[in-house]
Amino acid sequence: MSRSTFILLASLYGLLLSVGMLFAPEALLQTYGNPVKDTLHIVLFQFLGMSNLAVGIIGLLVRNAEPSLGLRAYLTGSAVNIIGGVALGVYHVTMLGIPNSTFFTVDSLWRLALGLGMMYYLMRLKPVVRLA
Repeated sequence: MSRSTFILLASLYGLLLSVGMLFAPEALLQTYGNPVKDTLHIVLFQFLGMSNLAVGIIGLLVRNAEPSLGLRAYLTGSAVNIIGGVALGVYHVTMLGIPNSTFFTVDSLWRLALGLGMMYYLMRLKPVVRLA
């Protein structure tokens, strides 16, 4: 799979989740295992949905870019964001006793694959030569 196609796929997944987080946070929270309507969770989910939307749009904009510092920054930031989020989620479930759900498990595995893919394409980038 080309880097451009991979970034497109990751961006579309992020945009899809962000739409759910912004416009149907209660339903999405239930799929993550939180059945209680809680305004604080809804507000946080919508805030994170806006962040996902922004990162998804950035991915769509840089997916066809030549190797550059901007593309390297996008891949690095996305890898840290995705893998770090999965690690936090696993920590919360295993150490803090946050309820687990099938959706959370599947989503975490998918995100881990996306994060590792970001690292893979980052490592394949040719060094950027800057002429001073």
